[in-house]
Amino acid sequence: MIGRLLGKRYEILELIGGGGMALVYRAKDTYLFRTVAVKVLREQFSSDEDFLMRFRHEAQAVASLSHVNIVNIYDVGWEEDIHYLVMELVEGKNLKKIIKERGTFSLEETASIIGQICDALEHAHEHQIIHRDIKPHNIIITDSGLAKVTDFGIARAVSTATVIHTGSVLGSVHYFSPEQARGHIADERSDIYSLGVVIYEMLTGKLPFDGESTISVAMKKLHEDPVLPRELNPNISEALEKVILKAIDQKPEDRYQSVKALKKDLLSVTLNGFFEVSPEEEPVAERKTSDDAPGLPAADGKRSRKKTTARISNKGKVIIFAIIIVGFLAGIYLSSMALMYNKVTVPNVVGKTIEEAAEELTALDLNIVKEKEIHHPTYPVGNVITQEPGSEEIVKKGSEVKVSVSSGPKYVKMPNVTRQLLVFAKAALTEEGLELGEISRAYHSQIKAGYVIHQEPAAEKEVVQGFQVKLIISKGPEPAWVKIPNLVGQTADQAKAAIQDLELTLGVVQEEGSMEYPEGYVIRQDPQPESEMLAGSTVNFVVSIGPGPVSRPIPVKVVMPQSGKLKIIVDDVSGRYVDYDSYHYNGESVERYIRYAGSGVIEVYIDNQLIEEFPIE
Repeated sequence: MIGRLLGKRYEILELIGGGGMALVYRAKDTYLFRTVAVKVLREQFSSDEDFLMRFRHEAQAVASLSHVNIVNIYDVGWEEDIHYLVMELVEGKNLKKIIKERGTFSLEETASIIGQICDALEHAHEHQIIHRDIKPHNIIITDSGLAKVTDFGIARAVSTATVIHTGSVLGSVHYFSPEQARGHIADERSDIYSLGVVIYEMLTGKLPFDGESTISVAMKKLHEDPVLPRELNPNISEALEKVILKAIDQKPEDRYQSVKALKKDLLSVTLNGFFEVSPEEEPVAERKTSDDAPGLPAADGKRSRKKTTARISNKGKVIIFAIIIVGFLAGIYLSSMALMYNKVTVPNVVGKTIEEAAEELTALDLNIVKEKEIHHPTYPVGNVITQEPGSEEIVKKGSEVKVSVSSGPKYVKMPNVTRQLLVFAKAALTEEGLELGEISRAYHSQIKAGYVIHQEPAAEKEVVQGFQVKLIISKGPEPAWVKIPNLVGQTADQAKAAIQDLELTLGVVQEEGSMEYPEGYVIRQDPQPESEMLAGSTVNFVVSIGPGPVSRPIPVKVVMPQSGKLKIIVDDVSGRYVDYDSYHYNGESVERYIRYAGSGVIEVYIDNQLIEEFPIE
């Protein structure tokens, strides 16, 4: 695949990862001149036409999503037997790898990451898209702390295909909801269950259910309770444990019904140590019917009937019916006339002074009632903020119109949110009745990525409640540009050390036979020497597995210009080494055959002073 041009547009540069379903490559979009990720389906999927149809349909639907916490899908394509997705390239690690490296997360870090995932899922759920395969493997965390969810919609195509390709159920059974394990249709609450398992794992370092096979894990999930999180991590509070257990409840109806509710409780526990429990819905009382009610079932299941003994002639019936109709119409007319003269339309008094509102309402025989005074950032003191009933409503004369009146803006002190994660800074501002305004990002040498560098207005300054606060968020230290060294001719260990010293990332190391370089030496590298790249960029190289160059002799003759130690050094593809080192007298002629491999240079020293050097090829 390396070097291939897919869709006459995407040039494959290198392999950067892979899983049971696809291989992921770094590629260049030759139209838009940007770097992208290309996910190529494995061969076993490419041969299933039904699956491919569903896969393309789902991918095109997910491409409509646009959210900062969702990996964007740019394109879907196929070429011969290759089917691929073109996605946003996100530099970072997947959450599963980070969990393996770190073990557990703090509550604050967990809330920050999970809050972002909740935002992504809320956006998807609003577009009727269920992820169906939320797990740490599908969550990428960038160096700046941004969480990105990937593989939206793909799980649906896979699960619909009902196939096993990698020896395990696609979309790890450890994170599947119980209803998915039963084969039932997944909905938003299925994603919430999977996200609950992720929270459990981040805070405890363990999975709620584990076993020797996918079947055993699924059976435990359906019939057993998980180990309580507090037994695995004593630092977890009782309130936090309740949030986790509610998210992974076996019954969908007993879980959180939206990711928004889950995020709200998780942030509340993080900030306050507790969350508010919503009152349960009261059961609707059963309606009782009277056995004697006309037209309703009686106790014996029969309808009660009233017998009529008198008979009325057809002519009489017509007269009675006409009288009823005339009376009905007359009643409507008289009632409407009476109502017309007894009702008025409520005017709009919002924004007017209380005196102006009272004068206008009194003129219409309406009574104004001042209910309360409340702070308002824009309405002046004494102006009406709300009214009940509202404008244009028709009410009886003499009715009350309740109004709330502005007592002017309320001033609050700006909280100090610098060096806080954005999610907690936002919560602190909301608690004071302030709003999050413009957000910008900048590099900072000391403040970690994702934390607040600067706030405007400054802490302790008095501002009007409802004021929009500007924040600058750190992107971490500014990345440095590094000049790529020449690794060709170095040993693999030397090359790796050079890469680490320059804070670059070791990428793919391939092996290849070579007649020019000995075994274990670097043959080629990518990027090329002297290229400039950002610190942290990936460097790949190819290492020789032999047999290497054939050693050849070359005669070297030296006439000693003075007495001293003669040293001959060879610098060729196998390295730099001393071939000859001995003392000789003035005028003495020394001739030796020096062996070398590949190309390089021979250096002649007398008493450690270079007197001659010549290239060898």
